[in-house]
Amino acid sequence: MNLTELAGNLIIQEEKILLLYRKDEEHWEVPGGKVEEDDSPTEAAVREAEEEIGVEVELEKPFYTGEFQKEGQIFMWNGYVASISEEPEVQEDKFEKLEWFEGSELDEIELAPNLEMILPALRKL
Repeated sequence: MNLTELAGNLIIQEEKILLLYRKDEEHWEVPGGKVEEDDSPTEAAVREAEEEIGVEVELEKPFYTGEFQKEGQIFMWNGYVASISEEPEVQEDKFEKLEWFEGSELDEIELAPNLEMILPALRKL
C-alpha cells in the first residue's frame, strides 16, 4: 500500500487559525500539500503555502505528525506551526476562499481528515 506524505501549515494569528475552503472536497484545510521526492516535509510546507496563499511562511515548530486513512489510501501528515508577515490570498482555483477561525468555531465546520485527528489540540490554539 502506498503512503503519501503531506505537509501543512498551522498559521495562527491573534488566536485564530487560517483555513482554506476546498470546493471539490467540501471541507476546510490548512495550506499544504504533497511532499515531493526531493523535498523534505519542511520544504514542502513552505513551497505549498507559497503556491496556495502567495506568502512566505516561517516555520516555528513541528506541531503534529501522524497517519490517517482516506478512501483506502494512507497518508502521513506533518503539521507545523507557522507565521506569515503578509496578507494571504487564495492562489489556486481548487480553493473557494480563506478565512480565520477561532478554536471554538472549528466544531461548526467540515474539516479535512488530518485536522479532524488533531481537533482537540486545535481548539486550544
